[in-house]
Amino acid sequence: MDLPDAKPKVNAQGVTVVTQNIVLPTQTQNYEDVTPKAEAEKARALFTEANAKFEDRQLPEALELYQQAYAMWPHPRILFNMGVTLAMMSRPLEAANMFKIVLEFGPDPVEMHRYKEAQEKYLELMGTLSVLTMKCTQEGTKIYVDGALLALCPFQKSVTLTGGRHLVTANQDGYIPLSEDIFLPPGVVAEKSVQLNKFEQGIRYKTVERYSIKWPIIGAVAAAVLMGSGGYMIYSGRTQIDELQSEIDDIVALQGTRPFEFDPSREDKPVLMQNIGSGLISVGVTSLVTAAVLYFYQKKTVPVTVSISGTEDRKAKGN
Repeated sequence: MDLPDAKPKVNAQGVTVVTQNIVLPTQTQNYEDVTPKAEAEKARALFTEANAKFEDRQLPEALELYQQAYAMWPHPRILFNMGVTLAMMSRPLEAANMFKIVLEFGPDPVEMHRYKEAQEKYLELMGTLSVLTMKCTQEGTKIYVDGALLALCPFQKSVTLTGGRHLVTANQDGYIPLSEDIFLPPGVVAEKSVQLNKFEQGIRYKTVERYSIKWPIIGAVAAAVLMGSGGYMIYSGRTQIDELQSEIDDIVALQGTRPFEFDPSREDKPVLMQNIGSGLISVGVTSLVTAAVLYFYQKKTVPVTVSISGTEDRKAKGN
């Protein structure tokens, strides 16, 4: 008997969803009552008292009495009542585990009507829970789920968990430990395989900055300003010299070869402007070359020693 597979697609993390059908446990063992009669009678008295507490909705007290009775007389009928009590106390994981054990004993110990009720309650509870099957073939690796040791590899084991996030960890001497968050959607059966990688050191390369990118930018801006200013000063000086030459040409045209007065110092400023302009352009060109060199060498590639994890190995191999 399965739940109908009519649920929307779920988004799991770190696991593979096998199915959204929760399968009912089948009978795997037969119940054999080996409890001494005296112990069984004491357990029956506790069981009756627990039922009275349950009817009065004193659930914690009822559960404690059921547990005491089960310790004396491990009968599936007591487990059934414990499951009902735990479900009413909003403890679905523990309740589902109780009903699972009841179903594994078959209908005879609890009678058919309770067996069917256990089936219904188990499916109802499992709609909020998930089954995770862990697989590991690496001998000696320890697997933990939410900090509790699940098993020592090699093994394949299913565990019922609440839907939501869980932490899977694994370790073994000489291997890179695993610590991974997984997400189990409620009501699914999922599986996860664990295989640790041996601890190795590998070389990876990364690009780092020798200095801030602002320095090449500042150099380029300074070069542009210097070359622009130098060009303007050369142009202004050349313009003033052309104006002086035009003035001399006009005087010669009027006076011919006769001597005339002219102050040679008037050429000093335009010449000086041209000289300064040429100097600024030279400095600007130097600044531009420096900025280009700074930009080219601003970044460098350096080797970094890292621990190679399974994920990194797969990336390195292109998988």
